[in-house]
Amino acid sequence: MKKIIYITLLLLSYSLLAQNTPRYYPSLKNLYSESFDKQMPNDFNYYDTWIKNLTQAVFYKDLQQSANPRGDASFMSMGLIFKRLNQFKIGNSGLEIVVNKDKPDFTTPFNIQMEQKFRILAYFRSFDTNKYNPNDFKQKYELGLMIFNLSEEQVLADFINRYISDKSNKKTTAIQQLVNDLRKEAKVKITVDENKDRGLLTDIVKQVYQQTNKYCSSVLYDIYIKTKDSKKEYHNFLSFFRSHTSYNASDYIDEVVSYEATLAIPRSEISLLIPKEILEEVTVDDSSKIETKTENNIEVRPTRIAMQTINTTNEKCVRFTLTLAPPNNPNSFTALNEIILNKHPFLENNQRALNNFKVNNIKELTISMYANEIKVEIIVKDDNYVRSIIIMNQNCIWQ
Repeated sequence: MKKIIYITLLLLSYSLLAQNTPRYYPSLKNLYSESFDKQMPNDFNYYDTWIKNLTQAVFYKDLQQSANPRGDASFMSMGLIFKRLNQFKIGNSGLEIVVNKDKPDFTTPFNIQMEQKFRILAYFRSFDTNKYNPNDFKQKYELGLMIFNLSEEQVLADFINRYISDKSNKKTTAIQQLVNDLRKEAKVKITVDENKDRGLLTDIVKQVYQQTNKYCSSVLYDIYIKTKDSKKEYHNFLSFFRSHTSYNASDYIDEVVSYEATLAIPRSEISLLIPKEILEEVTVDDSSKIETKTENNIEVRPTRIAMQTINTTNEKCVRFTLTLAPPNNPNSFTALNEIILNKHPFLENNQRALNNFKVNNIKELTISMYANEIKVEIIVKDDNYVRSIIIMNQNCIWQ
């Protein structure tokens, strides 16, 4: 009997000791690899520094990950543990992120799934984001040839059909005109036999490369697309790719070279608090219709966060698009900057009044982080309308 009691006490003490033993979790910063840094251009260092500072006391457990064989996509699933803090400011914008807001212990792990995409690696494994210039259309053109899988012969045929055939006349064939243009504009002297249908384009491509040490596609760009007028060159660029894509080729290439990540939060354990100076919450009495302001910040909870680096001819930022869970808030709100930040198609500002919207009708929120400013836009939707409203556009210091 004494032996049984002794063993029981021993097991009990061991169990209590195990419960009080601190568990080790690896730091999330261990997952920031060198390859991740290469996917973020130096222009976005402000974001890189902010997100790493934000997650320096975040840990993970139960990591599962896989990667595409081409290296352009990966998937992660893990539990996140926030140790020291669960409240984080988004720069000095007034926006605030709160983790496990309603739980007595905010360090309780919660699960996420994350998918990352860097699509350009499927076409160009050694792509360097810091060398990409969205205004360099020749660079975009060369990337476009990879993305749309165009051979040198296909490119040459496109130039002949699009730019040269119209210039030729009864005395000069398209091939002869090409030979003349190459001699005049690129100092390339090639000899061709137009009666040789098979291999004719390949012969031209080889001769151009042998004499210039440049791909034929590059030489043809300089002759037929490149101009001193950047707007005209842009339109020439779009014209060339029009037969290969129904999209704006410049915008599409910008998307392919962007870094994308999607975070799924199944139980919406992350809250975003929007300050009352931006969205003013009001209660409305159903009978009297009297509005009463509250002192609450409006809270939204994303179930999905899509992040993308934007580096285009017009814009350079890191953009987050939050798909929101139903807020379960019966109150209404007004966007205090609605009139200032959102132009009306025909009314002057002094002819307008702030609109009331239901908090429950906020379906999506977009945060665009620029080097020195922040822009926030919401999508409000009900059975009768869908409204996109800019609620914030101001300077921001990323701390």
